[in-house]
Amino acid sequence: MKFSELKPSRFIKRLNRFVGLVELEGKEYTAYIRNTGRLKELLFEGNVVYVAKKENKHPFEVVLASFGKFLVCIDSHIAPKLYAEYLRTSPQFEPRFGNKRFDLLLDTRPVEVKSVNLAEKGIALFPDAPTKRGREHIEKLIELSREGYKPLIVFVVQREDAEVFSPNWRVDPKFSESLLKYSKLGLEIKAYRCEVSFKEIKLKEEIPVVLEGIT
Repeated sequence: MKFSELKPSRFIKRLNRFVGLVELEGKEYTAYIRNTGRLKELLFEGNVVYVAKKENKHPFEVVLASFGKFLVCIDSHIAPKLYAEYLRTSPQFEPRFGNKRFDLLLDTRPVEVKSVNLAEKGIALFPDAPTKRGREHIEKLIELSREGYKPLIVFVVQREDAEVFSPNWRVDPKFSESLLKYSKLGLEIKAYRCEVSFKEIKLKEEIPVVLEGIT
């Protein structure tokens, strides 16, 4: 997936969940943040972030954030598109099952795709903030499996410095318990890390999923 032209800027502060303040070429601008996670290790005062022009209420949108020598894509909305691009298929997006909407439908298979931005010591972790919605989606997929569906959960790690994926037990034990329960029923979980540059982001390769034993 190609990015539009990105400009380096200095992150100042987060005004709310969806808006940050950045400094670009000596001026301050508001910038949209397409991610409701905490992102504390990425969006802090002084960190270099890369923004794209946005013709809307806010003149820019934060797309990438620096993490040492790596780049992290913080746009959580593109994860399902990245997975579909990787599969080279055109699935149905946002299928509804009862009162829940999922990210993709591959043939008759409901797929939930999660954007992962946090990594610690080579371990990609999700979520970085408690997510009741995420847990409810897992429980709904378990329910659908009892109706004959074969659900899939995919974690798209939008950075390169991760060797393994694990649920974030420390931050959200309830979500982690639900994911473990899902796995013990024989239901499928996959995780991929991405290759990220100033020009594009794409799924690079599958990485192992470790549900227990990582703290």
